[in-house]
Amino acid sequence: MRLFATSAAALFIVPIMATGSPAIANSTFALSSTAKNSTQLSVKPASTVQPTPAPAAVKEQTVTVQPGDYLTKVAETNNTTSLRMFYANPNIANPDLIFPNEELKVPTATETLAPREVPTNQQMATPTTAESTQAAAPRVVRTAAAVTADGSVWDRLAACEAGGNWSINTGNGFYGGLQFTLSSWQAAGGTGYPNEASRDEQIARGQILQARQGWGAWPACTAKLGIS
Repeated sequence: MRLFATSAAALFIVPIMATGSPAIANSTFALSSTAKNSTQLSVKPASTVQPTPAPAAVKEQTVTVQPGDYLTKVAETNNTTSLRMFYANPNIANPDLIFPNEELKVPTATETLAPREVPTNQQMATPTTAESTQAAAPRVVRTAAAVTADGSVWDRLAACEAGGNWSINTGNGFYGGLQFTLSSWQAAGGTGYPNEASRDEQIARGQILQARQGWGAWPACTAKLGIS
């Protein structure tokens, strides 16, 4: 039995090794070529994804207040509005009052600003008898030109700025019915203190100031009253 098993194995192996058919030869060549080519393949490194650069930070624009500046003037010079300037600068307590050498932020056109209440110089004063009579009298509706000509628009402005009291002086740096500062009063040709001048003179100085600066010289109250 042992010799038979050995002979059978030999008989089985010999035909396979001795077979010289073209199919076998071709298969052997193909396998050899595939193995050879596989050794020549190189692994391509994965492409590196470059990170998207962060957008450059927008540099904050500031402006230095110059003597004679007021908020509307500064805003228009920098292509924005006095209201947006007021919102962007919480250090401004009163939009009618900014100081030389003060640094103010100029908001961008797309910047979202938090609204805040616009204060007014509203001092409640006890009206005189003449003022009480005038307030109680029926008011005649006039055109805008007539209202400006006879001073009624200035009475409305004084009511908002100073409670209608043309002689008020609370010690806050604003004087009279139109709440002049001494510098704006003197720039309009006034002498002494505004609150010591007559209503007519205060209106006359107010008209000079308005001709130079526009209604923006009183931004809070003119906005509130719709005067433009």
